[in-house]
Amino acid sequence: MDLDNEILHLVMRRAQMLARLRRGGRLAPETEKTLRTAWENKAARLARDNRLSRDLFMLLQTIEPLTRMEEEQGYYNLAPNGEAVDIQIPAPSDTVAARCWLAVAAAAGQVTKVSRVPLTDAVVSGVKALNQIGGQLWWEDNGDVQSRGGKGLVRNMDKVIHIGDDAFNLWLVIALCVGMPARLKLTGDSSLRFLDIAPLRHFLPQLGVRLTNVIPSQDGLPVRMECSGLMPREIRLADDLPEDFVAALVLASPFWETSCRLTLPEHEPRLLPLALDVLSGCGMKISREGRDILVERGEVSVPEQPVVPMDAAVAATILMFPGFNGGRAVLEGVWGSGVVYGLVEKILRAAGLNVKYGARQVECSGKERETAAPAPEVMSDVLTRCPELLPLCSVIMAAAAHEGAKVRLPEIAEEDRHVVTAFLSRCGVEEKDGELTPVEEIVPGSWVAPSAQWAMAYALGAFLKPNLHLSNPGVMTGLFPAFWNMYNTLPHPELKRRVEQEAEDAKPARRRVIAHGVYGELPPEPVAGDDF
Repeated sequence: MDLDNEILHLVMRRAQMLARLRRGGRLAPETEKTLRTAWENKAARLARDNRLSRDLFMLLQTIEPLTRMEEEQGYYNLAPNGEAVDIQIPAPSDTVAARCWLAVAAAAGQVTKVSRVPLTDAVVSGVKALNQIGGQLWWEDNGDVQSRGGKGLVRNMDKVIHIGDDAFNLWLVIALCVGMPARLKLTGDSSLRFLDIAPLRHFLPQLGVRLTNVIPSQDGLPVRMECSGLMPREIRLADDLPEDFVAALVLASPFWETSCRLTLPEHEPRLLPLALDVLSGCGMKISREGRDILVERGEVSVPEQPVVPMDAAVAATILMFPGFNGGRAVLEGVWGSGVVYGLVEKILRAAGLNVKYGARQVECSGKERETAAPAPEVMSDVLTRCPELLPLCSVIMAAAAHEGAKVRLPEIAEEDRHVVTAFLSRCGVEEKDGELTPVEEIVPGSWVAPSAQWAMAYALGAFLKPNLHLSNPGVMTGLFPAFWNMYNTLPHPELKRRVEQEAEDAKPARRRVIAHGVYGELPPEPVAGDDF
């Protein structure tokens, strides 16, 4: 343990040094290459697994030191108000659906606007990436993201495009660019350096595209991409391709030079219905026979204000608040029709809530009955198709156990099981003989949420065990940045920070200024008269 403590201190010293070099502009790519080469030469004498040593170096490069405020505070205390909630707020739009509409508008060079989009890093970096390939997009502070039209995709590009830290932005850019001549270098933030794009590297040559890694023996970004623009008439999509990339290819197919018939993999991508809905909303004719899809070429007509549904994971958490503290929650927006929205409704109703749908809104009130854990078949669908709902299901299982229900953990992967049991132990629940049992004592210290969905579920867990400590509240900026403003202003939440307004009749205080020193004594006032 002492050795581990010393290693951690050395890692943080290294991260702080790199941060200072980056701020000073003294960490050039050549310097990073020299560091990596020196590391690999030294690691070759100590470790047998060269891949492990390379991955360890990349992990060290991506660590960011804590800010001074984070070091002093140490954690974020979750102590929700005990009153029944009265939530009525605009629901944040689904950022993936919003980016699909913006990508189509950018490629077609048409005017459109999507509203209530959380300005997350993924959205902002996606807008910037689409602008680099021909889009004319911009965003407003109120969440409106607009396309001003333009000429559409730029042919014969030769540039460097920064993708950010979201894989779906990468899939969109690659899918839109494969159908035209281009030479690109794609770079991204830390998480995309570990993204396995080997399946794309093997698949894209049949589309006349060559994809090569800039750093040898590394599967993630940065990569170089060379596109000939000569597309085949029929494309059979490999089964090992990322399913979100397959959906992005279907979305981008109307903007290629020629029409292509796409044969889908055996496992249908989860975002495919969204891509087809967007194309249908733009007036495109889609022919589908089994696993074959053909989007007929024609004029693309993007609606000026397309209908973007609310984010299912965020909406599910907000609608669950009455199940823990009573009251009601109303979200203004469009409730989607996909698989994930059906699962959310089943989870909420099983938890004892009354779900009502109105004109462009959804309301939850309760509770009608005791909390029940999600059914096994629901958990099976969550684990296979909507893993982003696993945190919400976990906190509902904890609530049901506290109410005395018999709850058993479902069969989940070992990595996910470790996160779930660690989360439940913070919420005052532990597993005994296969069942979840409430306990008085909880694990001390603060917890690091693996994702924004886990952070929201942890905020709900604080209703079961107040004063839970969260080490990384900033993780919410990647999903719903206004969540903590809403949480801290319960029971009547606000999404914006409160700003003290000055009174209209307030005037600055009068000051008396006395001149001294070099000015000496002021001369006497002149006598008023005709001589002046």
